[in-house]
Amino acid sequence: MTYHVTADYASKNFNEIIQRAKIEAEGVTIVKDNQSFVLIDREELEALIETAELLQIPDILTDVSQARKEYQQQETLAMEDVFG
Repeated sequence: MTYHVTADYASKNFNEIIQRAKIEAEGVTIVKDNQSFVLIDREELEALIETAELLQIPDILTDVSQARKEYQQQETLAMEDVFG
């Protein structure tokens, strides 16, 4: 669940909001004039962008599902077997 605050509260408690943005998984939602803005940690943003880019690869979800099945059935190779 996202931590919600008003813009006025955020401006008066900026350091607290920054700390919350670091620990809240979904960031901090700042609301002003019926608009919402989200403050998130940079690493979280980069992870979201990377995930979005990966999901644009055709058949990626099918490939991941197949890899999971192979792993569960122990049909995988160790890195040493592949790379020597």
